[in-house]
Amino acid sequence: MVLMANQKYAAMVMDARSGEILHSENANKRLHPASLTKMMTLYLAFDAIRYGRLKLDQKVIISKNAASEPPSKFWYKPGQRVSIRYLIRASAIRSANDAATALGEAISGSEKIFISDMNKAAKKMGMNSTSFLNAHGLTEIGHYSTAKDLLI
Repeated sequence: MVLMANQKYAAMVMDARSGEILHSENANKRLHPASLTKMMTLYLAFDAIRYGRLKLDQKVIISKNAASEPPSKFWYKPGQRVSIRYLIRASAIRSANDAATALGEAISGSEKIFISDMNKAAKKMGMNSTSFLNAHGLTEIGHYSTAKDLLI
């Protein structure tokens, strides 16, 4: 009996030590990455901290744009001052869309520039089947990735 993979889903599992692919299903299928998008947002946040462009205790002002993101969110208010440390936590643990957008704005100056920076970083890493349109992963036409790219 042959089991057919569900085309709505994709997966790829790799042994991190050996690089051996242990499982692959629809690995090159472009799908909406949802909140896995926040991995790139957090990667760029940690990169900015590492190179001194941001500090963990640095406070940023929440923009109207970030505060208006739909749930899941932390319910930050426009004008509220929040440290990078707490934006990271809210993005990573609560999957807060407002926090992810605020992080992107803090890193690059605007959400639009941050999205461009996300896509440049993805291409530089070899994520050639990925296109980001926001910092949080809510579904938009043209916002996609593959299991293979996300494994990178």
